[in-house]
Amino acid sequence: MPEARPRIILPPGVAIDPALMQRLAVDFDVIDANSAIGRAQSRQWLRAEPLDGHALTESTASAVLEALGEGVGIVDASGDVAWMNLELAAQSAEILRRFVDTCTDLLRSAASGLVPLRAGDVQRRTFRIGSRSFEVVASALATPGQHNGNGAAPPTPTRVAAILLDVTEGRRVQERLDAIDSAGADLIRIDAEEVERINPAERLKALDGRVVAAVRNVFGWDHFEFRLLNRESKQLELVFCNGLSPLGIGEKLYARGDANGISGIVATTGQGYISRDTRSDKNYLRGLPTARSSLTVPLRLHERIVGVFNVESEQPDAFNEEDRLCAEVFGRYVALALNILDVLVVERRTTNRRVAITVMGEIKSPLDTIAKAAESIEVGADPRVVELAEKILDAVSSVRHRIEAATSGPQTILGVDEILREGQRDPILEGKRVLVADDEAAIRDTITDVLVQKGCEVSTFASGAPAIEAVRAEAEAGMPFDLVISDVRMPDRNGYEVFKAVKDTDQRTPVILMTGFGYDPHHSIVRCSQEGLHCFLFKPFQVTQLLEEVRKAFGVEAGGEKT
Repeated sequence: MPEARPRIILPPGVAIDPALMQRLAVDFDVIDANSAIGRAQSRQWLRAEPLDGHALTESTASAVLEALGEGVGIVDASGDVAWMNLELAAQSAEILRRFVDTCTDLLRSAASGLVPLRAGDVQRRTFRIGSRSFEVVASALATPGQHNGNGAAPPTPTRVAAILLDVTEGRRVQERLDAIDSAGADLIRIDAEEVERINPAERLKALDGRVVAAVRNVFGWDHFEFRLLNRESKQLELVFCNGLSPLGIGEKLYARGDANGISGIVATTGQGYISRDTRSDKNYLRGLPTARSSLTVPLRLHERIVGVFNVESEQPDAFNEEDRLCAEVFGRYVALALNILDVLVVERRTTNRRVAITVMGEIKSPLDTIAKAAESIEVGADPRVVELAEKILDAVSSVRHRIEAATSGPQTILGVDEILREGQRDPILEGKRVLVADDEAAIRDTITDVLVQKGCEVSTFASGAPAIEAVRAEAEAGMPFDLVISDVRMPDRNGYEVFKAVKDTDQRTPVILMTGFGYDPHHSIVRCSQEGLHCFLFKPFQVTQLLEEVRKAFGVEAGGEKT
């Protein structure tokens, strides 16, 4: 008879490295009380075997078993409980019934060959009662007196030793993560038809609606914002905001650890931050006026920090570590969705430029041939022929100019020459006072020339700050501008800041924002659209489109009728 080897028992909750476990198994019988087998057999082993040279008493063995989950029991195929500990016996009748039913169903399935279950095998089953979730971890027990002699197949077990675990908390977290995964999949879903049907700003606006709905439905939060990190300036620029007061005009947040609030710290360290009491937290900056606690997590894109997700609550200590984990998971989906939209905008802009350059290359030779033919007509030829030749040369020049304008992209406005040649004033625009702000001189000057020709009085600015000062000064003098046209991206102010300054001084003043190919690094268009933006134009746009939107801003539809 082989000599009995010493045994080592690992109590529940104690784990060791698998390599060490394997090494110990060479010289010891390692009983892992974290496994179903160890839990089921530990009472028998502990009662009979010495530990550290001392025989364990019945009370000691029972104490170990009472600490296992919500109870341990041995159940046979007929549904009889051969033994159970006090913890299991203390459960409600409904829980005990479901525990026994789970064990007997497992034994019946094993007997019919539906599941593999031999002595030592472990199976897991779950059930729910009301809002609570339980897991049964069952281990088959060998039937006394039965042996597998001569290589015969082992008999089907008729008993299982099972432990009951309350997994409500873990199940709830898993269900929450599943909901986040479902909402996140919806955020990054962009089909080809949608890309064709709506422009970049409209796609961003649709994403904004999805993000807000997901945060409310999945988390139940009403006061939050998402900020993206500008990689060049390190500014944390607002993208989506719900229920929080945005920063004032000129106020900015940066990814720095000092004087930039909790968002600046999180964007710098990449670590989530829970402020359990904002009133005593020196790092907290004004957000929700009545905030008592906040949660801020980084937005990550392939492990790179691209922004922050900030949530605030009127209740103190409203957030925990689980909220932080779930918010970070959701933040990854938001970062990915925003990145997809940015890639679409860049792809569109790049493709337009390449197509324009290709077209210019293809038509250059034919245009040169036409121009040379027209130029070869002698001055003394028939005057009608000379006039026709001049028209041909003008047409060739116009084609070249238009292709070059399209090639240069956002720095141009299309179709200006025809409008300026018309020289017609527009009675609707006569005497209207318009402010134009754009750091691109060509755009600024072109819009000014067109509007002045139509009868407007135009004030132009190359940056946002002086434009905002002018808006305020004119409003204070009782002469607010009739219309403001602004680029969304200027060195000192963004489109939203210009828009907000206008609306703060006079809600009735319409605002038109411009952006190149839908590029909106500050995501001004989404926020302005929510707050009353008249329209936005994507450069390069047709001047006729600009004039149509200007007329609409003054209440005139395309047909010329007042709305």
